[in-house]
Amino acid sequence: MYQNCPLCLSPSHDFEFKGEFTHCSACDLIFRAPKASFTGLGEKKHYQLHQNGPQHDGYVSFLKRAIDPIKTHLVPNLQALDFGCGPGPAIKYILQSYQISCDSYDPFFFPEGIKNEKYNLIFATECLEHFHDPQKEMVKILDLLEKGGLLSIMTDMHQGIGRFPDWYYVKDPTHVVFYSLNTMIWIADQFGIKLIFTDQKRVCVFEK
Repeated sequence: MYQNCPLCLSPSHDFEFKGEFTHCSACDLIFRAPKASFTGLGEKKHYQLHQNGPQHDGYVSFLKRAIDPIKTHLVPNLQALDFGCGPGPAIKYILQSYQISCDSYDPFFFPEGIKNEKYNLIFATECLEHFHDPQKEMVKILDLLEKGGLLSIMTDMHQGIGRFPDWYYVKDPTHVVFYSLNTMIWIADQFGIKLIFTDQKRVCVFEK
């Protein structure tokens, strides 16, 4: 179990569930210690079972939720990054129709995928819940985002600790951190970025 919150580093914990999940009262993150069987190669094998490549129409439609709120910003020749893309990069496929070049990065499948020092757009879709060190990953993402650039995030947000124990999202053993809308607001304040859109359920768009 983490001693401090892995996002804000606060020791202020006020909720535990099954001795596994902990709630941070400072940033509203809920987190659990990663299971040994699902770290390293165990995680990679689990992700390889997902049907989330560009050949899966349902997943492509799902990912468009992260793109639709920023359609007016999508102009040709921007440089984008799909951070945590998994084994089948789909954002790159979607952005082709906008004439936007997109690099694909994933620590397991595309570890050398970051080709530029800065990006106009960064997408982090269905990956934040897998971050063992969310503060470190957020710093890395925002260092790659140019000033004025947009970060579009997709992760299912928890609706409070009262509803958490029965939530489907916790059943995936590779999901180790769970954010709420309050957590996203905390991220905006602490990292000096602006939350410009949220559906209050899964999608948040930030401007640096």
